[in-house]
Amino acid sequence: MAQRHLWIWFLCLQTWSEAAGKDADPVVMNGILGESVTFLLNIQEPKKIDNIAWTSQSSVAFIKPGVNKAEVTITQGTYKGRIEIIDQKYDLVIRDLRMEDAGTYKADINEENEETITKIYYLHIYRRLKTPKITQSLISSLNNTCNITLTCSVEKEEKDVTYSWSPFGEKSNVLQIVHSPMDQKLTYTCTAQNPVSNSSDSVTVQQPCTDTPSFHPRHAVLPGGLAVLFLLILIPMLAFLFRLYKRRRDRIVLEDDVSKKTVYAVVSRNAQPTESRIYDEIPQSKMLSCKKDPVTTIYSSVQLSEKMKETNMKDRSLPKALGNEIVV
Repeated sequence: MAQRHLWIWFLCLQTWSEAAGKDADPVVMNGILGESVTFLLNIQEPKKIDNIAWTSQSSVAFIKPGVNKAEVTITQGTYKGRIEIIDQKYDLVIRDLRMEDAGTYKADINEENEETITKIYYLHIYRRLKTPKITQSLISSLNNTCNITLTCSVEKEEKDVTYSWSPFGEKSNVLQIVHSPMDQKLTYTCTAQNPVSNSSDSVTVQQPCTDTPSFHPRHAVLPGGLAVLFLLILIPMLAFLFRLYKRRRDRIVLEDDVSKKTVYAVVSRNAQPTESRIYDEIPQSKMLSCKKDPVTTIYSSVQLSEKMKETNMKDRSLPKALGNEIVV
């Protein structure tokens, strides 16, 4: 009796294993951004298929086999116009892939005998890699021997990108080499690769320690030092020139003010011999000390001596000797 129960348990286990075997292992798929990907169902007997339901984070599409062509109902708006079904095989094609299309996809294949086969796919989306960029820098230099670092990078940070160098086969995006003037010219090639594409670029290192001044650390520091020294000299010089210009401008303005405020005293002698008027000049220092006071004119009466009277009489006899101005 126990042996009979054991056989029944074994048959049930075998039946469950066969049914479970129809659910294939998850398939990892790599798609290219902007291109298309095909989910292969590998249906052995298409005529027994009743319907196929595709889901991802939500329902994607529902396929109902037809006589001539399968009826496809797209249930997710983001896939409209981008899904296609291959007739008779019912494989699903997604076109114009987007980065947000990445994820888990599940196909529930329902047969007419009410049996369901489930297939799971993991879809990854990648960009095609563009030509990588190689930059080189000098770390140290001793006796014309250089330690050079080559760095390889792609335009955008991409996932699952690997780098390799030839001829050394280094598996990294950074390559450190030692180069001397006696070494021949060597070309180093960097290859960037992701699951859907690869791209390469090369660079030739030619005597960087002697012929290429930009590689030497002193040449890298020299321009900065010269710039600082130039600024240290230029700034005081400009300050001195500015002060000199300002001082000269103030002096010119002062001279103009003095010339405008100079007062001349006029001494005139008229026809009367008894007196003459003399205009005295007010010193500039007094005027500057009292800028707000009005200009004061001092008139002095001078009595002519007998000798000056005679001179005055002679001056009358001369033509055009009616008056004379004496500037003191």
